[in-house]
Parts: sequence; structure tokens; C-alpha cells
Amino acid sequence: MQPDSRRAELSGRTLVTTGTSFRPGHYRLADPDGGGVIVVAADGVVLDGNGLILDGMQKAGFGIVLRGRTGVVIRNFVIRNFFYAIFAEDCTDLVIEDNDLSENAGSDGTFLDLNQPLSAACGGGILFHRVTGSAVRRNVASRQDVGINLYASHRNLIQDNDVSHNTAWGIRLFASCENRIERNQAHHVNRCGGTGCDAAGILVTSGSHRNNVIGNDLRYSGDGFFLGNQFSPPSDKNLIEGNDGSYSPNNAFEATFSTGNVFRNNIATHSNYGFWLGFSRETILEGNVIAYNRTDGVNWEHGQGGVIRDNLITRNGRHGVAFTLDPANHDLPDRVTSERHLVTGNTIRNNGRCGVYLLHTTDSTVTGNVFAGNRRDVCAEGRSARNQVG
Repeated sequence: MQPDSRRAELSGRTLVTTGTSFRPGHYRLADPDGGGVIVVAADGVVLDGNGLILDGMQKAGFGIVLRGRTGVVIRNFVIRNFFYAIFAEDCTDLVIEDNDLSENAGSDGTFLDLNQPLSAACGGGILFHRVTGSAVRRNVASRQDVGINLYASHRNLIQDNDVSHNTAWGIRLFASCENRIERNQAHHVNRCGGTGCDAAGILVTSGSHRNNVIGNDLRYSGDGFFLGNQFSPPSDKNLIEGNDGSYSPNNAFEATFSTGNVFRNNIATHSNYGFWLGFSRETILEGNVIAYNRTDGVNWEHGQGGVIRDNLITRNGRHGVAFTLDPANHDLPDRVTSERHLVTGNTIRNNGRCGVYLLHTTDSTVTGNVFAGNRRDVCAEGRSARNQVG
């Protein structure tokens, strides 16, 4: 349903049951009970803010709330100083586009909980809970904790948004599957004076599977891309392609405690580590540029069945690729080995110590690579055995 030709004004909690075009203006309206200033109470309606500014003043409550709605379009709002600008729950087929949802609740200086439940969520721009088949595009959601936060939300398109300069995560997926996260600006997402504290441009956690993360700018963030948990459900079989996670104080890309994730054609440079892949299995790295990192290009501890092929791995401070194992670490009994890796077709050159470093690593193959200018091309230490090098 298209917006009514009349322009509605806000004077308090507004229940929307038909397409509505709002009168531009600066509305200072708090939401002390968390029910929302604008409540969408019908399906198939279009809300056009026409650039109005909705200011919650108290960093609490919600600007717009949708529950159980289908086919709603929200565009052209400026919403700030709420806990979240927009909260949608149990909705399908939403379109949220061309809004400025910045300067809502934020914090800094404390280490983040990657697995925080909905009841303990950080504040920010858009909060989805059990939302499916929806599009979030061309929004700005900056200068708060989280730009876009998805809980148990599947098959959504998150495209062409600017979620940079937040203090927790640009985009976060929690138990959310088969989403497409594409062409977003999620750079300079940092915390704790720039040391990170588990901030990231994009965070994928708690059983988020089969997502496509394509062509995002994640530079200068705590981690560029962070897929991680430890004892909570892993996040598996995601495709991370064509992103730039460079200039992180920690890891350009991190994927831990997971299986079957693919990193293709990404840029991972000028960070502490290009890729950190601890306790992951069957991860594939192909076609990436991994260069000028302070420590290792790729560090993979307690991993199994990895494939590193057709990458440029150059001028990293210590090792180009490091497979390692701490024999005393038995936190995950099924991952007390470093084994069955394949390193092939890569150009590995001018790394500070070893092109490929094997520590307590077995049954792996390093073959068909171009080595040049490393102090040593392949190093094997500890109980490394049955490896094929050629």
C-alpha cells in the first residue's frame, strides 16, 4: 500500500495501519516503556519519513517497532538516540532502505561478549529477531555499538549499507543462516582505544551457517571479519569472498571452531595476522592477497584438513603460513592434532622466517608452490611427521 498523499505528524506513540508519508521535522519523542514511538500494525504498508528526524533523547526504547508484519517498507527516516532505531520481530518480506539510523546506544572500553543473547544485546541501528526474506539496503548506521544486528534471521539481503565507525560490530549474525551480506562499508569498527576488544566489521557467531559475505570494506576494524565462538554452536559453510579486512590491529580475517568455511579473493594485509584459523577444520583459502602482516600471513593452530591454494603470501613479518599445535591444550578432545593440510599453487615469498612453518603437524602436503626470498622455505619442528614437501 503506497503512502497516503497527506503528511502525518508525530506527537506521541503513533499506530500505523495504512501507508503513511510523514511531515518533515525534528521530533523529540522518547520511548520510556520500549513499545516504540512508531508502531507498524498492518501488513503491506509503506512508511516514508521524508527526511524527518526522530530523536529519542535517552538512548532507550525504539524508534520504529514491527512485530509479526509482512511486506512493510520503511524509508527516508533519520532516527537517533534510541536503544535501537528499528526493531523487527517475527516479520517477513520487509524493505528497510535509505535511512540514517546512527547515534543510538553505544559504549566503549569493555571487552565484548560475542555470544550475547537478545536479552543482553548491544544497542544500535537495526535489530532483527526471527526476520526472514527481507532487504536492508543503502542505510547509514554509524557511531553506536552495532549497525545491523541479526538474531535467528534467515535469507535476508544486507546490501550497500554504511555501518562504519561503530564500537562493537558493523554487522552481526547470531544463529542466522543463508543471508547475503554484500557491498557494505564496515570499516573503522573498533573499541578499547583501537585494540579491538573483539570488535569487528562483520561478526558471524553462534550457529550461523551458509551465509555469503561478498565485497565488503572491513578495513581498520578490531578484526575485519570475525567468525568465532568456542563452546557455543559453530558457524559452518559460509562463503567470504572479495572483502578487504586489512589494517586490523589483530586479524584481518578470523574463523575459529568451525568447519567448511571458504575464503576466496579477499585482501588481508597490514594487520597483526592476515588469517587466524584456530581450531577450524576443512577451511579453504584460495586466491587471497595475504601480505605485509606483522606476524604471520596465516596462523592455523589445532586445525585439520585445510586447503591453502593459489594465494599470494608475501612480506609477512614471521611466517607466511604457520600450522601449529599446543600438545597441552585439550579443551576440544577431537581437535588435539594439526594434520591433513594442503598448501599448493601459492606464491610464498619474502616472509621474515619461514614460508611454511609446521609445528607438531602431520600428514600434510606442501607442493607446487613458488618460493622466493624467505629465510627458509619450509620449516618443520616438534613432532611433525609424514609430511610431503616438494
